[in-house]
Amino acid sequence: MEWYLPMTIIPGIGLLILSTSNIMLALNSEINELEMESTQNIEIIRLKLAQLKRLSVSIVFLYIGVLLFLLAGVLKSFDDQLIGLFKGLLLAGVVSVIISIVFLLIHSIRAVYIRQKHLKL
Repeated sequence: MEWYLPMTIIPGIGLLILSTSNIMLALNSEINELEMESTQNIEIIRLKLAQLKRLSVSIVFLYIGVLLFLLAGVLKSFDDQLIGLFKGLLLAGVVSVIISIVFLLIHSIRAVYIRQKHLKL
């Protein structure tokens, strides 16, 4: 395996970070609007805050994944003898991104339920 392999994954993760950040900003704005409307939206606000927390955890795992991929690439570029550590960092990075994607999937599934509850369908 070449040292640049983990570096090629980083732009894709960067796009996930960007889209997750945009979702977080939109969700934060939505929560602020609900707070201003009335006190009847407390349950919806609570659910949306839980969503925001899931998105925050997801983005943390994306950042960890980027860090691990960078470390793996830099380590491999300097020393070819540490192949075990390189593969371990690469695997840990992949696991971190998978955990993040699971959190994003949970967010997406629950977002529909929260939207239905908010619109009282």
